[in-house]
Amino acid sequence: MENIKEILSGIKIPYPAQKVYVALLKDGKATARTISLRTGITRTSVYDQIKVLLYKGLVVERALEGTTLFEVSDVRQLSILLDEQVGKLSAQQNFLAKNLDALIDKSQSVQPKVRFFEGKEGAQQLLRDILWHDDTTLYIYWPYEQMLDFLGKDFLIWFSERRSARNIPIKTIWGQRAEKTKKHIFIDDGKDVERKYLAEKNASSMGYIIYDKKVAFISSRKESFGFIVESVEFSILQKMQFDILWNTAKGKGK
Repeated sequence: MENIKEILSGIKIPYPAQKVYVALLKDGKATARTISLRTGITRTSVYDQIKVLLYKGLVVERALEGTTLFEVSDVRQLSILLDEQVGKLSAQQNFLAKNLDALIDKSQSVQPKVRFFEGKEGAQQLLRDILWHDDTTLYIYWPYEQMLDFLGKDFLIWFSERRSARNIPIKTIWGQRAEKTKKHIFIDDGKDVERKYLAEKNASSMGYIIYDKKVAFISSRKESFGFIVESVEFSILQKMQFDILWNTAKGKGK
C-alpha cells in the first residue's frame, strides 16, 4: 500500500484523503462512520476527504437501503490521473527549459547576497551549491587537513567525483607544504586539476572557493560554519588575492 500512497501523493491527494482511499481499497466499501473507525479520522473530516476523492473520480457513492456507502471506483482512474500529472510536469519542464536563461537573468540582482551555513551538513550543502554551476573554473584556497577533518573523507571524494563528471576544472592552492600532503585522498587528479602549495607554516585554517560571481568560505571543525558571498565586486577582489597567492605558491615537488 505504500506504493499506492506514493501515487496518491504524486497526484496531489492530501494525506487524510489518502488514508480514506487506502482503507476503502484494503477493506472494501463502508459508511462514513466505519471509515472513521478504520482510519481514526473524525466523521466530519471523513466527509471532507470523500469530497476530494469524489471530485477526482477515485471514489463512488452508493445508496443501499437508505444507507450511504462509499467505495473505490475503477482503479484505472489512478493511471489516468497520474498520466495527467506527468503531462503537466512535462509541459512545465519544457517551459522552464525554453525560458531558463531569461528567468536566471531576471533573478540576478546587483545587490550582494550572503548565505550562512551552520555545522558539517551545512558546509557540505554549501559545496553542493557549486555543482550547479557549469562553464566555470573553481579557484580554491584549501587547507587540506582541516577540510578533511571537518567535511569528511567520503563526502570530499563524492564531491570530487561529481565535479570531475561535470567537467568543472579547478586551480587550487593548498595551505600545507607538498611534503606534508603526499598521501592525500585525491590520488587520481585529472588534467582539469592544477595544484600548488604554500610554504608558510601558519597558513589559514579557513578555505575559500571562487566560482561564477560567488565566493564560498568554509571554516575548520573548530568553528563549524560556512557562508557564500554573491557579489561581482567581491569575487573580483578575492580573485586578485588568489592570483597573488598562486604566483607565490610552489608546484608539486618544488
